[in-house]
Amino acid sequence: MKRITITVSDTQYPLAQGQDVGAIEAAALVAVRAGGDIVKVTLYGNRELAILVSPGVPVTFEIADVPDEPRDNGDLSSPFEPFSSVDELSVFDDL
Repeated sequence: MKRITITVSDTQYPLAQGQDVGAIEAAALVAVRAGGDIVKVTLYGNRELAILVSPGVPVTFEIADVPDEPRDNGDLSSPFEPFSSVDELSVFDDL
């Protein structure tokens, strides 16, 4: 699975799987060209984030391969806390 992280100014936000980075980039460009606007994304944890995108605000995207997360389905009616149980933290056992 690909994990897309959007960074706005200096704050990173991991996006829910299945987010269309091309559509988000296009919406951000439209917002900048209009002098500013809200761009909504769904975050990892199935929560919505409204970002005020305007000229002068740096927005970057990072894409990385990560293990599949079945709860991360973008369903805003089913939010969850990432790494909310001991079992989920077991991915760090080999570190």
